[in-house]
Amino acid sequence: MLSIYLTDVRKQVQFKDYPGEHPVKFILNFKKIFPSVMELILPVLPESEDLEEMTWESTTQDFEIFKLLLTGWGVVELRLSAIAQFKNKNFADQLVKNAQQQRKQWSHKNQKLSNMQLDYLLLHHIHTLIDAELVELGEKFYLPTLRDLWKNYLPQPVLNAQF
Repeated sequence: MLSIYLTDVRKQVQFKDYPGEHPVKFILNFKKIFPSVMELILPVLPESEDLEEMTWESTTQDFEIFKLLLTGWGVVELRLSAIAQFKNKNFADQLVKNAQQQRKQWSHKNQKLSNMQLDYLLLHHIHTLIDAELVELGEKFYLPTLRDLWKNYLPQPVLNAQF
């Protein structure tokens, strides 16, 4: 369980809607996918240095963005499973690698983009690639749903990956 102190509303929340049993390990692995995670929720080391007692700090908005990234990745994994069934696992893995490479290119070309914006763009690009594959099966496009979920957190050009 993640014990998170929301600094803007001075409220402690308990968050346990993540895979795995070890919150620190989960966060460290999740930040490999989305580097902004370590900006959205900040670790607070306990005095005892026991990582089991680690707490976290965030703002309400940053915590909501963290949850969007978490659920967003869950949707990606579900859709990648469908791609793996339709094509194969290597094909699905390559979609993610292509999107990660695109994220790096955007990062170098557009240094004004924040890590959080780049993380959204990664999600956006993965769903673009998946949509292109699953449309053959009659699957609906997911990008309109993704944009709707993120519309309160991003400027329109980033939301539509047009910058």
